[in-house]
Amino acid sequence: MEDQSPDDLEKYGAVSGMEGMSILQVFDSIVWSLPVDAPVRGELLALREGIADQEQMVIEARQMIEKLEEVIKKVTSPANRIGTFLDSPVRDTAHIVVGGADYYCNVDPRIKIRDLKKGTRVLVNEAYVIVGDLGFETGGPVTQITEVLGKDRLRVGGEHGMQSTILQRSAELAKTVLKTGDEVRVDPGYRIALEALARPESREHFLDHVPELPWEKVGGQDHALQAIKDAIELPLIHTELFEKFQHATPKGFLLYGPPGCGKTLIGKATAFNLTKQLREKTGEEMREYFMHIKGPEILNMWVGESERMVREIFATAREKRREGYLPFLFIDEAESILGTRRSSRYSNILSTLVPMFCSEMDGIDSLGDVVIILASNRADLIDPAILRPGRIDRKIKVNRPDSEGARVIYRIYLTDDLPYEGVLAKEAAGLHSALDRMVERLVDSQFARREENKFLEVTLRSGRKETLYRSDLISGAIIASIVDRAKGTAIKRAIANRAVAANEIDGESAVGEGISETDLRLAFEAEFTENDIFPPSDITEDWLKLTDYNPENVVKIAPVRPRDDHGRATHPSAVV
Repeated sequence: MEDQSPDDLEKYGAVSGMEGMSILQVFDSIVWSLPVDAPVRGELLALREGIADQEQMVIEARQMIEKLEEVIKKVTSPANRIGTFLDSPVRDTAHIVVGGADYYCNVDPRIKIRDLKKGTRVLVNEAYVIVGDLGFETGGPVTQITEVLGKDRLRVGGEHGMQSTILQRSAELAKTVLKTGDEVRVDPGYRIALEALARPESREHFLDHVPELPWEKVGGQDHALQAIKDAIELPLIHTELFEKFQHATPKGFLLYGPPGCGKTLIGKATAFNLTKQLREKTGEEMREYFMHIKGPEILNMWVGESERMVREIFATAREKRREGYLPFLFIDEAESILGTRRSSRYSNILSTLVPMFCSEMDGIDSLGDVVIILASNRADLIDPAILRPGRIDRKIKVNRPDSEGARVIYRIYLTDDLPYEGVLAKEAAGLHSALDRMVERLVDSQFARREENKFLEVTLRSGRKETLYRSDLISGAIIASIVDRAKGTAIKRAIANRAVAANEIDGESAVGEGISETDLRLAFEAEFTENDIFPPSDITEDWLKLTDYNPENVVKIAPVRPRDDHGRATHPSAVV
């Protein structure tokens, strides 16, 4: 190399520094380094196309080999496992569960362990190292909470022979308020509660609104209201006296009597007034929680479902008490779910439902926990185990209103601020007394023992027959319906009068719009004649729900048929 010129040395250095270049690039560098007039340069340029094709073939072959190696690696490598992340006890170490087994494992440095949430799925390789975060599971079994244990644990199961299990809350449920009876979705390993599910029917579906209802708005039931005040208000308002006299506090009471006489209204009035008095006495912000339960709603054909609903109802009432509410458990048509076995076609259900209800009642200490109110038209059909002292301690009869009670009820619905027609409209200064006189005339005519007021004929087992008049079957609901009918008649008459006035006096409203005494009298006749609220047949069992007779003493009950001028009974369709 000593004989070479500087130009040759420069060319040699250029060629020797071509490491890392492709064959085609080296070939091009050598060719372009030759003199333009060199004979071999043309031959080399002719070879370039073949070298380029071979180099492209090598590149494609190498890429194919790499892909095959990658496929072989995938199909021969062991499968990754999926686990559930529970906790991170120490730095860079995770506590997971895989297939029901617990592991303490390492975490791939590319995975930030602080980003892993309790209950999320994680990808675990063959060395049990977390290599991926899969997020929360979207499926899994659903179970029901039977007990909330502290802030992090839940007890589930325990129904229909299932074993109870303790679950932990996932990160998503850490701050969620969960209650007994709520449904949660759990991970396949049954370790973590992942999601709270909305119930098909809300647990609040029994909740009923309690309006502002002072005792004065419940008319015609002075005896029943006084009995309720003695049974419920006194033990809760004067607790110290009951403790001093060591007097047992009742757990609940039964309202029984014919339908439409205000049993539900009395229950709501009890909730309103009792809560109000306790709020004034204690100074605490307390609200009523009125659970209005209709007996047939609990009956369910599936085994154990009715019992589950009873447990859930009592559990909800206890939870509301812990939250500061005063819960009222009002069960309407109680004989349908708490009846004797012989009184219902659902005897198989009642044979377990009644004991379940008894055991739940035994778990209540007093009215201070839950106020239990049963309402029934046929108290004789309720199981004696429910009505014994220590469970339902007070039985309060809700009677039909007498004439004085009917006057009070009429005046509750016929308020001074309603529009009236005729003489009432002219006596604006003394409207209150004028209304009282009108109501008195109405009640006197409705309670008169006249032929047109005869309603039912009852045949007793002794052979004696008794006649019941319309006043014997009057109720608060009937009076409310009579007033509504009269209002409807007055509204239609006002519409017709305004149409006439629009044509005659250029749109000014007609004078004298309002309810008249005639409207109320016609409404009373229509209420009993149209037979909307009374049984349409002569079936004794249906009529017994409306009367106060002992069923064992009654042979037959039949409506009194109006007679024509010849003394013959008219067609049944024309009677009550």
